[in-house]
Parts: sequence; structure tokens; C-alpha cells
Amino acid sequence: MTSPDPVVVVGAGVKAPGGLTADELWASLCDARSFAEPYDDPRLPPEVRVVVARVTGLDPGGYLPPVQVRRFDRCHHLAVAAAHDALSGLAGPLPPPERCAVVCGVGLGANGYHEQQHEELLANGLRRLNPLTIPVVMPSSPAALLSLQFGFRGPVLTLSTACASGADAIGEGAALLRRGAADLVLAGGVDALLTYSVVCSFLRLDAMTRTVTDPELASRPFDADRDGFLLAEGAGFVVLRRLSDAPDAGEVLGTVAGYGSCADAHHLVAPDPEGAGALRCMRLALADAGLGPADVQHVNAHGTSTPAGDRAEAIALSALFPGGSPPVTAVKGTTGHMIGGSGAVEAIMTLRAVRSRIVPPVAGTRRVDPELDLDVVLGRPRPVDAGYGLSNSFGFGGVNACLVLGPPP
Repeated sequence: MTSPDPVVVVGAGVKAPGGLTADELWASLCDARSFAEPYDDPRLPPEVRVVVARVTGLDPGGYLPPVQVRRFDRCHHLAVAAAHDALSGLAGPLPPPERCAVVCGVGLGANGYHEQQHEELLANGLRRLNPLTIPVVMPSSPAALLSLQFGFRGPVLTLSTACASGADAIGEGAALLRRGAADLVLAGGVDALLTYSVVCSFLRLDAMTRTVTDPELASRPFDADRDGFLLAEGAGFVVLRRLSDAPDAGEVLGTVAGYGSCADAHHLVAPDPEGAGALRCMRLALADAGLGPADVQHVNAHGTSTPAGDRAEAIALSALFPGGSPPVTAVKGTTGHMIGGSGAVEAIMTLRAVRSRIVPPVAGTRRVDPELDLDVVLGRPRPVDAGYGLSNSFGFGGVNACLVLGPPP
């Protein structure tokens, strides 16, 4: 049975380029800062230059004992750190462990560890392969580690829907609460894919930015000269409760008012060029929230800085808002594309914008593509009226996710 009790966010943790906390990242967004830096690997041909965006300053030893720091991948370190921060601000006791759930979104998961162990096997043979390789590199391992770390014994779920994974995790986490399957859900997403095999694969796909001489312009969503995404790492997690349970949990950061999920069924990589799936997804999310386009005060766009992706999203937004879009921002101008982590981090920043009634500008973007009919926020933060935010996440395979996020009740 579905509960009408609103689902609220009572904790949030972020580990991203530009911020080790939600406050730090928010400041970077409002200052329109970019965090691209060179990716140096001696195996790359000297003529191949790449920029990426990293999480800097994180000490995983502050969250995990040394043996687990060594045993697990960078994505596990980021996930545990962000989840710990999300839970640390809660007041009062947690529900029984059997009523606490985890929903974690990942794109590829522990690719760095997989790559390392594969190289060890080829170089030194079977006996040097870590016997725990499979449990560590399985996509479900970050969710499993979070369950072990915090003692949660409710549903422990992994969603891998490409770049929509983090947003889907929050949407499905809210669904667990609405149907009474849990009383607290730790939901979010993570990826740490700055590895040689992934970087080379994206290079071969011709998806990454070729702007490497000016890092400030590496990620420029909706810009007339955009040329591909900036690969990044990062994690974001939220703690979800039903509103009736929230008074004892601490400060309410906002509501997960609606969620939509659907597919383009168009192409393995390219989006539907007319944005039909993205448009349907946003309409599903608004319908789930019982709202209409007029209730939306800003959009946190997927905005990867790819020519085709930004164009398709802009077409979908123009169709949803035929009288002109509300202010549009795109977190990836600052953070780059964290793959499984992006949707969750962007949802947290959308909540911050809704609460503060300020929409941050898009870093990197200098001249909005004149073919895109969008009100993209540039230069400085823009005040907006009270209302709701849409947070879009669209991924390879044509998967689409949209969250409608609102202010505290």
C-alpha cells in the first residue's frame, strides 16, 4: 500500500570536484568555478591530451580502517565518506536496522580495482590475484559495503542505469518508503572511473571534451562551442524519511516530491534527437508530484556539454515550457560528469537551490547556443521565487530519470 506521507531529505553528503561537503560545492557552483585538470598516464600516446575532474583532499582513512582502505576501490572510499556525512547530521536514534535500507547507483563501479587486479594477473600469475576480486568489483559491492559499514539490514539494492543511476537510486529509495518497505533509506550514487581503460574507451567513443588547453572551458553545457563531456569522479548520498518520522531525525532539507523514469528505445549511445524520452520523463515526474510546469522555478539540467545530448534536452525543455523555460543551470560545468554519482550530487544541489531560492550559474559556458531556446543562468547566481526544481539525468542506452525536488514542508 502506498503511503501519502511525503518523503523528505534529512541528511546529505557530497564528495565531488569542487567540494568535500555540500556547502563547499555550493560555493564553487555560485562562483562558477571549474575543476578540470590534466590526466597524465605514460601509456597514452604523447599527442593525446586529456583533462578530467578529481575529488581532492579526501582521506579515506578518516572513514575506513587501513585494511579496508587497501582492500576496496576508490569508488568505495567516496561512497562511504559521502554516506557517512549524510548520516552524521541526524538527530535522535535511527530506526531498527531491519527497517534501514540502502539504494546505491553505479555506472561501472570498482573499475580501478578490476584494472589493477587484471594487470597483476597478467604480470605475475594466478597466485598473485586477490581472492576477493570478484566480491570487490561486483556492481553491488558499494551498496553491500554501506550496509556492512552502518549495520543496515533492510533492502540493499544496486541500480546501474548509466548516467541516470544516482537519480534513479533516490527515486526508488523514496518508493521504498512510500510502500512501507523501510523507515529510513540511504540513497545516492558513486563512480570513480578516472582509469586508463575507461578514459581510453571514452576517447575511442569520441565523447570526451577536446578542449584541453583551457581547463575553464573543458565543460560548458549548452555553449555554442561545446565539444564533449569532462569525465569526473564523485559521490552523493541522501537520507530519506517519511515526513511523519522526520521530527526526530533533524533538519529537513527538502522533499522528494516526484520521480519519473522511462527509456528512449532509440540508440545505445545517442539520445532521441527530438528529446521525446526526456520530455516524457519530466512529465511523468511532475505527474507523480501532482504538479505542472508552472510550479517549476528552475531546472538542474543533465547538461553534459555534448552537442547531441544538450540539444535533445533543450528541445525537451522547450516543449515542456512552451512559453519559455525557467532558469536552467547545469552542475557539470563545475564538477564534470561523475557518471553514477552525478544524478545524486545534482539532486542535492537542486535541493539547495530550492531552499535558498538561488540558481547558480553554469561554469564554463560563455555563449549559449543560439539554436537552443533556454534561459541558461550565466555569470552570477540568480534569485527565483519559491517553488520546485527539476533535476534531470539521462544516460547511455536511452535511460531517463527526473526528480522533482521541493522545499521543506
